Amino acid sequence: MSTTDYVIEVNNLIKKFNVPVKPKGLMDRVRQVFLRRWKSFIAVNNISFNVEKGEFLGYLGPNGSGKTTTIKMLSGVLTPTSGQVKCLGRVPWKREREYLKRIGVLFGNRSNLIFDIALEESFLLYKDIYELSDEFYAERMKIFRKMLDLDKILHIPVRKLSFGQRMRGELGVVFLHKPEIVFLDEPTIGIDPLAKERIHIFLREINKRDNVTIVLTTHNIGDIEELCKRVIIMNKGKVIYDGSVSRLKKRYVKSKDILIDYFEIKDRKSVSEIKRMLKDIEIEGTSIKGKLPKNKQKVFFELLTKAYNILELNVMEPPLENIIREIYRSGEK
Repeated sequence: MSTTDYVIEVNNLIKKFNVPVKPKGLMDRVRQVFLRRWKSFIAVNNISFNVEKGEFLGYLGPNGSGKTTTIKMLSGVLTPTSGQVKCLGRVPWKREREYLKRIGVLFGNRSNLIFDIALEESFLLYKDIYELSDEFYAERMKIFRKMLDLDKILHIPVRKLSFGQRMRGELGVVFLHKPEIVFLDEPTIGIDPLAKERIHIFLREINKRDNVTIVLTTHNIGDIEELCKRVIIMNKGKVIYDGSVSRLKKRYVKSKDILIDYFEIKDRKSVSEIKRMLKDIEIEGTSIKGKLPKNKQKVFFELLTKAYNILELNVMEPPLENIIREIYRSGEK
């Protein structure tokens, strides 16, 4: 694949900040009043990745991992210390008008809406900012009224909207001008499950309808499972995983959760071997729960039909949230 197929190209990106050194004692505090000492902190440490047109990329990491700093560099808010970035063939931090008109940005803790006017007035403001024609604006608003259920809230001042209603408005404004790349930083934080489901549906549909590239940072694993086929995981400024969600599970799932309900034991020797294989085993009547190591699955299922007359068998992968938590802890690549 040639680089022309990528709408985002990141190579050896580094961002350092100078942060004040914490004083250790009283005299040190006094000295810092007159002469403050600083140290260098590497927020993003030599990362590289590419994103294709129309891709829906999940960007994960614990607080302080560097994911929001990366998004700010890609959207032109921050200038990197070193490295190269091309988004839509442009250097983001040059903040060229042509580039800014082709992207959309939503930071979950910062609103794009004007709080003291009706939601519809904010849409009209962005219509003028992006110099949209009346026909184009009407067409886009028709889409958003339906997909985001905006009709009942367009006339309400933004400050009177619930958080979920406001976020629907935020998303409409971000996608209003039909951007080619949209950066979403924690768009579902603090939103109730029903509103979150509506946002998931909207993002899936607009990604497909407009073939827009979406980069989503989130702590919500449900967002990733619902929306993204590929995920990048950051930790301590570095990329520790870049690949599909399915490969992530295949690579890091060490065991599966097993639940057996049986009505008859057929062979006690096989039962004993099965119990030795399972970790964290729990037995209650004719129910058995436990964790089955990945490398023992073939033998386990061969023994299972010998051991029991099975009433019900459930084999479940651990939640993606647990897998990612373990990756953060291990810092594996």
